Amino acid sequence: MILRRIWVIALLLILFLAASFFVARWLTAENRERNAVIDLLHLQEQGDAAGMLGLLEGCAQRPSCSADVSSNSRRLRGDGSLKILRYDSSSAYSVGDASGSSRVAWNRGGATAAVVQCVAVQRRGLAFFGGSIVLRSISRPIAGEASCSG
Repeated sequence: MILRRIWVIALLLILFLAASFFVARWLTAENRERNAVIDLLHLQEQGDAAGMLGLLEGCAQRPSCSADVSSNSRRLRGDGSLKILRYDSSSAYSVGDASGSSRVAWNRGGATAAVVQCVAVQRRGLAFFGGSIVLRSISRPIAGEASCSG
């Protein structure tokens, strides 16, 4: 009787730990997406169009996307510490494949004006098993209260 209880408790503990592991992997997908977008914004503020194109899958082959990257890397280049003011992901908490636009408002700290941009994001694979985050494009700045399409 006691041995059976020990086995039941051990099994429940293993199931709890496994479920916790997979939920943690799912929740960290949000951080991975945000970090990828922040890396892209850092390259943009450095004026590194080539680096941005390297992070944006297929963007170099799309003339409008390349033009936006080139324009952004020139116009939004600057010094200061990048500060994310707001980040809204349309693919937040998806379990499997998902695509959408993430709206990011940022500035360089201090009294600088906020810049709002949309980043096309695609999540591939199951978030529970790590999945991958793919950035597809970044918009030119949009109006402060505007929303992202898609």
